[in-house]
This record gives sequence, C-alpha cells and structure tokens, in this order.
Amino acid sequence: MDWAAVEWADGELRLWHDGRTLAAPCTEDPGAALRGLLLPMLAPGRVLTVIASGWPGVDPIRVPCRPVQPAPARDLDPQIRLHPLPGLVQDRPADLVVGPVPRIGGVLAARPDFDGVLCLPGSPSAWVQISASEVVSFRTFLTAEILSALTSRDDATADAGFVDAVTQAMSRPAALAAELSSARADLALRRIGPATAKARIAGLLIGAELAAARPWWLGQKVVVMGEGWLAECYAAALAAQGVVAERADPAQAWLAGMTAARQAI
Repeated sequence: MDWAAVEWADGELRLWHDGRTLAAPCTEDPGAALRGLLLPMLAPGRVLTVIASGWPGVDPIRVPCRPVQPAPARDLDPQIRLHPLPGLVQDRPADLVVGPVPRIGGVLAARPDFDGVLCLPGSPSAWVQISASEVVSFRTFLTAEILSALTSRDDATADAGFVDAVTQAMSRPAALAAELSSARADLALRRIGPATAKARIAGLLIGAELAAARPWWLGQKVVVMGEGWLAECYAAALAAQGVVAERADPAQAWLAGMTAARQAI
C-alpha cells in the first residue's frame, strides 16, 4: 500500500499499514513515536503518505463543513509525508472535537445521504448533527471522565436501576450532584455493590447528558457508534426515551474515514 493511517489518543500511538496494526506508548512526541514504528518497515528511499488523526498543532475547521479534510503535508521525515486531520470547532456553544473526526467521515463515506445525529460515547462523548453531507453542529460532554473519577473500572450493566437513574436525572437535573453523593454513600454503607453503584451513577450522568443534549437527538435519526458496556448504556438510555438508535462499528468507521481522507488528497 502507498499510505498508512495513524491515531494519537489516550497516551498511545496506533499505526495501521497494509493490514497490520502496531502501537507504541506515546505521551509527548508523536512524531518520534511514528518514526520509530514506521521507518523500520520502509525500504530505503521509499516515501510513504500518512494520514494522522489527533495530531497536535493543527488548526481546526469551523462548522458547518465536510469532515475529513486533510491538512497540507508536513515533511516529518524524508520518507514520511504526513497529512494531519483537523478537528472541528464551533463558537455557539463553544466546543471542539478532534478524535471522532475520522469516524464521522467514515459514516458519511458509507452513507453519503445520512441525515441525523451521531452519538459517539467516549472521552469525551460527542453528539454530531449531520445534514447534506456536512457537520452542522455538535456538543461534547465529559460524562465518561466524571464516571471514571467516581467509580471503579469494573463493568456495569444497563439494568433496570440504570434506566431508573436516567429517568431521575432527566426529570430533576438540578439534583444531579446530590444523587451522585447518595449513590456513593449507599456503596460505602454496603447497601449496594460496586456494579450496581456504577450502573446507577452512569445512569445519572448519562441522563443529565441526554437532558442537555436534547436538541441533538429529539426527533432525529440517531446512530450510536461504540462498543462495550458504555455504548450499551447510551443505547439503553435513548431507548428509554423512545429513540431506537442504530449501531455502528467504530473501528470500521475509523478506517473508512481515513481511507476517504487519503482519497481526498
């Protein structure tokens, strides 16, 4: 293949090239990490185009706009021609999204006529409104970071207690901090176990998020892009509001988005 894709996120650099996936810890210098991964794979004199997501020092693009527009090439190394993907920025409300950009582009590459909202659970979560093949608006939330700070890493389930907590937070969002404290107290007093506590706290936080993100999902076609229990929680929370969300695979969408970016050069 004449190109590679790389993503810098969560303290790790992940490289995809010719069907292979490599990763290396990286907290400060993604350029050095990329050279360390890629150069041993290249024949002398060969120059490889690399599409990069999450790269630092790239000015974001203001919405509304089409996603996956590679920035001009940077000569990271005589053998590496790097094209970083800009993030998306908006003024009202002020917000910035970077990591999900390839996945957004991947959905549009597969479904150019899609008109609706993408929900991307993660750190942060993002609600992205798509219309006429453009990102019209978006909103991000620190829900997963708060959840991680308040609970252990043990998995929870989107059970009845979770849905009840979603409903409670949506009906009384002003009481969110107090209800979170109650859940933690019940855990400390051993009235509930860690998994139940996490489900309840997740329900409260996601319910508050749904209340704030209502303009992005109410009456819209919604696609939840994610894997694991957190994505299941978002789908269950939406279902409790009468929204039957479609599901999309984030890995497939990422590769489709990076491929679309390569074709756009």
